[in-house]
Order: sequence, then structure tokens, then C-alpha cells
Amino acid sequence: MTPLPAVVLQEISLDCDPVVSWWFVALVTAALAAILLAVGPDRSRVGPGRRMALVLVRCGAFLALVACLLRPTLVATRKARQQGTLVVLADASESMTVTDGAGGRSRWDEAASALAAARPAAAKLLAEGDVDIALWAFDREVRPLAADPAEPLALPAWDRGATSDQTAIGAALEDAVKAVAGRPLAGVLVLSDGAQHAYPPRDQPPQGVARKLGDAAVPVWTVTFGQQRGGGQGRDAAVTNLSVGETVYLKNSLEVAGRVRLDGLADRDVVVRLLVEGDGGRMEEAARTMLRGREAGVEETVRLQWVPATLGERKLSLVVEPQEGEVVLANNELSTFVQVVDGGLRVLYLEGALRVEQRFLRRVLAASPDMQVDFEWIDAAGRRAWPVNLGRKLDADYNVFVIGDLDAAALSPQDIGRIVQKVEAGAGIVFLGGFHAFEAGGWGSTAAGQLLPFEPDRLARQPFDQPVRPGLHVPGPLAMLPDRRFGGISILRLGATDEESLAAWQRLPPLEGANDLGRLVPAAKPLAVAPDGRPLLVGREFGQGRVLAFAADSTWRWVMQGAAEQHRRFWRQMVLWLAKQDDSAKDSLWLRLAQRRVAAGATLAFDAGITGADGAGVADAVAEGLLTAPSGAVRPVRLARKGDAWSGVLADLGEPGDWTLSVQATRAGAAPVSRSARFTVVRQDLELANPRANPLLMRQLAEQTEGGGVRSPEEIAEIFDDLRTRPADFESQEQWSATLWDKWPMFLVMAGLLCLEWFLRKRWGLV
Repeated sequence: MTPLPAVVLQEISLDCDPVVSWWFVALVTAALAAILLAVGPDRSRVGPGRRMALVLVRCGAFLALVACLLRPTLVATRKARQQGTLVVLADASESMTVTDGAGGRSRWDEAASALAAARPAAAKLLAEGDVDIALWAFDREVRPLAADPAEPLALPAWDRGATSDQTAIGAALEDAVKAVAGRPLAGVLVLSDGAQHAYPPRDQPPQGVARKLGDAAVPVWTVTFGQQRGGGQGRDAAVTNLSVGETVYLKNSLEVAGRVRLDGLADRDVVVRLLVEGDGGRMEEAARTMLRGREAGVEETVRLQWVPATLGERKLSLVVEPQEGEVVLANNELSTFVQVVDGGLRVLYLEGALRVEQRFLRRVLAASPDMQVDFEWIDAAGRRAWPVNLGRKLDADYNVFVIGDLDAAALSPQDIGRIVQKVEAGAGIVFLGGFHAFEAGGWGSTAAGQLLPFEPDRLARQPFDQPVRPGLHVPGPLAMLPDRRFGGISILRLGATDEESLAAWQRLPPLEGANDLGRLVPAAKPLAVAPDGRPLLVGREFGQGRVLAFAADSTWRWVMQGAAEQHRRFWRQMVLWLAKQDDSAKDSLWLRLAQRRVAAGATLAFDAGITGADGAGVADAVAEGLLTAPSGAVRPVRLARKGDAWSGVLADLGEPGDWTLSVQATRAGAAPVSRSARFTVVRQDLELANPRANPLLMRQLAEQTEGGGVRSPEEIAEIFDDLRTRPADFESQEQWSATLWDKWPMFLVMAGLLCLEWFLRKRWGLV
């Protein structure tokens, strides 16, 4: 290798920094010169030779003094040539073993051949001595390859290592650049298939690292090996996505949606099965379908149905049957978990107007895990088709019926009669306020009239397409307060004591208005009233069931003005009272995982808490958690208090398989409650599960820099030739300076001249 040129002295200069200023030095110099001329040696006592010697000595001392006043500095600039480094990164991950090259060669073999073809150009570049080549191999980690001066850029035979299961292009770029820190970078050459497959923390986006290189004016060249369709793998069937709800009600149909990708299986029928965990833990087939392979890489949507017959947590797996000639089977299956719960409270909500109140009411009831709300909108615009047929819906066992702003003409007398029968048999029903509610909707003239807690008024009917009759409504704002006689009911309990509950009601925002319920029947009890005593919430018993009439329709204002918790509690307690579950004192522990399927090495957040019978959170409980790995190893889990609940994060999830999180909570005076939830840690074969080359990523890396670019394998030699013929200017400049006036030689000169002048004068008899 030719040595680099020696250090070159580029420039020498003399700089002065005069004392005070140039004018001051000039004045002092003139004054000294005048004195020197005026006061010369005595001509009568010395000859011309001796007088000339004294003058010269005095002039020397004078010039030394002037030099000190000017404070001169000698500055020299030196320029040194430095050697640049070209970093060559060769992808050695397992996806580079895919044989999709010409003649059945692997991607690694093609990369080795491309570098071998460029070896003469690399040798010439190294011979110039301006640029050195650092060859690295990378997969999950990065490592240098031994350099052979005789055969530069020689790649060894591919060997499976402990880190070849992942490709971390971004992390490899950063690590290699850090390894050559302190040396100028001539550029970075990346040879890869562009398939970035890495788990945290090695999953750094390579575009960001390339952008930093571009900001540092370091060019990046990329060469892509492999086919985008992964033809080297041949046939491959993969489940790429699985979507399913976390909970399903017992005996309700659950739709399981997934996406399946078929490569190399055109015009072939592939079986996709849905497996469900049974009571004994064995996976059993619940449904299947057939897919027809089409164009390679196209993902097909799969939808299968499952009806759970037993309660509890169940594992679901979407599986594609292995195909003949398929190499990778790890991606043929995806799994998750669902919780099969009892139907709980089933609520049928019939509404005639899509008003704001119904939206907030549906949201708050749907948020309760033990309530299943079926909503039916019966639009008044289609009343020509009235009455609608609710026969099939009413076949279900509903615990509570909610009748919104709906005219009675929307339902058939037979359906209204069936609702009345269900209430008499023990169901609950609530009528809400609205323009076509109560007598304005003609309910008193139907079989439901016997349910109503007020006397019917046939003259109060509100015709459609006519102005609202003001006599049927009480304008707001209206405060709503518990009745002193009957207001202690659980529906209106918003505090631990009656005083706290009353104070909470007094703080709630007023309602916009309410229906005028008229005269109450003797069996009715006003539960909540306006300040003037007008009834707003009225209840009664009917047979084995319970009935409520709620005259207002603007409780949504509570949510909008900061009382969302009171709104939620009021409506939940109302439904529980109607279903006769208001006296239950049982606490329930809930546990929610952020997701049921996580990648190995990732973290998983979760929340847990205790809910009392009234739906409110319990704050005086203590919880502890345990995490069980697939191997059976158990370790404690830290839970952090978060309001009335707890939260935590599960880490170190490296073992593939099904994990179980268990939480147990206790409170004073109550038995401990526990809950567990399972999730799956997936460690797929990242490299071969989707071995397609990604030239787009490689192009993005090259485009982040100036001077680099995308190259074909045959153009690698041109990169070395360009660096040789137009080498980068890797030079360093160093300045050297020396001050002469403040060093001991100058002091010695001045002192010597003055002493010499005195000595001569003394010897020659002038002093």
C-alpha cells in the first residue's frame, strides 16, 4: 500500500499585536529615536570607531524594545493528508439463504460473487492509499470480517449463528459507523435483501440512521439481492392477521376475521380451520373454510363463525393446513383468547329519535361488562311501514326494556302485549321523556297503559308534523332532587350517606326540561322531583316486574359539565333496580390486558380493579399479581395504584407460548376475589416467515444521502473506481504559533546589549 503524503507546510505569517495601539508604538518609537539621536556618545572623548560601536549597541537595544512593543507572533499553518474509510456491510441473516437467484443460487452466494467481481477495482483503490475498506457482516448484531490484503472483500461461506434469526439494518448501520469513529468516512455500501426483521431493542428504523449519515455528507450505496415475491421459498401459506372481540356472550355467535397470504399456491385449494379450546384444554375444530390460491402475495380475508356453549376463557387459533413443499410452517397459525361471559343483564332499547340522550345512554350501558344492550331505531320517517315486527327480538330473554322517544303506533298491539307479559313475569321497563313519549305518544291507549304510573289522558296525543304542544312539557332549567319520602332508593344513591347523596344531586347541572306526567296513580311513588315538587322519576310495581317513568331527556348535560361518573352511576343503578339486582352486595374483580398476542421481547400493559354492586370502583382494596410462564415458572408482578384501580407492565416476555396473569384483591370484611387472563407470546421465524426482498427500503436508505445511490451487483466495481479517480479530500489543518517577544532569548538580548553598552562606556572612560 502506498503511504500517504507527508505533512505539508502550507503558510507562514508574522502577526503583530502592538501595545495599546499602533499610534502609541509609533509615538514611543519616535521619542526614543529622537533621544537616541540627540544624546549620542561624546565625540571629544572617543574616536569614530568606538563611537560607531556604541551607536550600534544602543540601536540594537532600541530595536529590541520596539519589538517588545509590537509583540510579534510567528504563525505557521500545516496541512496533513488523512485516510478515509469505506464501510461495506454484508447481510448475513437467514433470509440471505433463500435460493431465488439465477441458477438456484442463494442471496448470500450472489453477494459474495458480486464482491468477488469487484475485487480488482477494490485492490486498485487500496493501492492508492487514500481509502481503506472495512468489511462487516451483520444480522441481529454486527461483526467485522477478517481482511485479507491479497483478496479484499472475500465473504466466507454462510454459517448459521446465534444471531442470524433477525435482520437489524438500522442498528447495524449505527454500530458499524460508531466502530470507525475518529476516521473520515468515504461512504457506506450496504449489501442486503432489505428485509428488516428485528425485535426490540434492535428494531431501529434504518431510514433515521441513513438520514444522519446524509447530514454528515457521507454517501450511502445500496445493492439489493433477492426477489420481492420470495420465490426461493416456493410455496408458503401464512396467517397474517387475526381479529376477534375480547368477550362474547354465551350462545351468541362470534365472528372471527383473519387474513391469509398464499404464495406459490395459485389455483390450489387451501383449508383454513378455526380451532377452539375445549373444557379439557384440547384444541378442537369449530369451523373451516376453503380458499383458492390466486396471485402471489395477495392477502385473502377469512370470516368464520363460532357459538360458545360454555363459560370461561377460551383460546382461538386460525390455522392454515400445511401445504406440500412448504418450508416455513411457523406462520401457518395465529392464536388469541376470548372471554365467554354470561349474557348478564339483557337490555332492549327502542328509540324513535336519534337524539343526543340516546347516544350517551347507549355508551354508558355498553361500558358495563355485565350488560348486553340491543338497540333498535324505529325511524318516524318510515312510519308508513309501521308497525314494525319485533317478534324475533322479543323471543330473547330480556331483563329490561327501555322505551325512548317512540310513538306507540310504531309497535304492533301483539308486540306491546308481549312486552307487558314479560314485565308482569318479572322484567323491568322504563319510559323516557320526549316529544312522543308517554301520553304524547299514545301509550296510555295501548295494553302498556296498565303499566304506566300515571293516569291516561287520551287528549294529550302529539300528532306528527305539528308544533309541539307546550302543555305537555315543563320548560327548564329543572333541578332534579331525591323525593324526601321515597328518594332513598338505590337508583338515586350517589354518595355513601343520604347527606352525601343529596349534596351530589344538588351539584348536578339542571335539566333542559321534562314531560308533564300528570296525575299519578295511587300505586306510584315519586322517587325524584323538581324543586316545586313536580315528579320527574316515578316508579311502581306491576306483577313481578318494576316500572319507571323518567320525564327528562337531557342527562347528557351532566357528562358535558364534568359529572360523567354520576351520570354513569345513575343509569347503571336504574337498570339494576329494574332487573331486581340492586340489593346485590357482591364485588367483582376485572382484569384487562392491552392485547392478547405480543411479540417475544415486547412489553404488555394491563389494568385491574374491583367494582362494587353499584358499579363504582372500590378504593380500599389491596391487590397482588402473579405471572406464570409457559414453562410453569411463576414470578410476582408489581401493581401500581391508579385511582380506584391498579395498573402494571409485564416485561421479559421472551419465552414463546401461553402465559397467565393472575390478580387477587382483598378488602376489609370481604372474601378475596381473583381473576386471571391468558395471552400468547409469539416468536415467529422472522427471517423465513416473510423472506421477500424489500428494494423500496434499500432505495430509501440511498436517497437520504448525497453522492450515494442504488446500484446493481454489477455496478459495485464502479463505486471503487469513482472513489479512486475522485478521492474525497480527507485533510486536516493544524496551526502552529510562536511568540518571540515574551521569551527568555529576547530578555537575554536586551539585557546583554544594555550591559555591553555600559561595559564599553566604563572601559573607555565615559562613565
